[in-house]
Amino acid sequence: MPSSPHDPAPDALTRRAAELEALRQAELDTSVSGDQREVTGESSTVSQHPADTADFTYERQLQHTTQQLLEREAEQVEVALRARETGTYGVCASCSRSIPPERLQARPEATHCVDCQRRAETGRGAI
Repeated sequence: MPSSPHDPAPDALTRRAAELEALRQAELDTSVSGDQREVTGESSTVSQHPADTADFTYERQLQHTTQQLLEREAEQVEVALRARETGTYGVCASCSRSIPPERLQARPEATHCVDCQRRAETGRGAI
């Protein structure tokens, strides 16, 4: 697809999708699998030191949060790719104004202008 004023780097979005997929795969490859007994090799968690249990719980929560963030970013990239296919890439999904090229260069998956994104993040408006 040829470059347009709203699409300063047509491949940036595709590269971002590939980066996120690689990050998601790396997260899965290095994630803790199984329950605490399986991971530690212990037959019971009763004799575990509370710090060990807390560490395991923290790692699980961190893993879950990381997976959620990567999934959310991947969804944003998918929305931006669909917008590109329909010819609306670079147009704010909320106010229909053009998204500045600098924003698209920094965040190729952006589907909202800075003002609309800021309002959504501060709770002053819904996306």
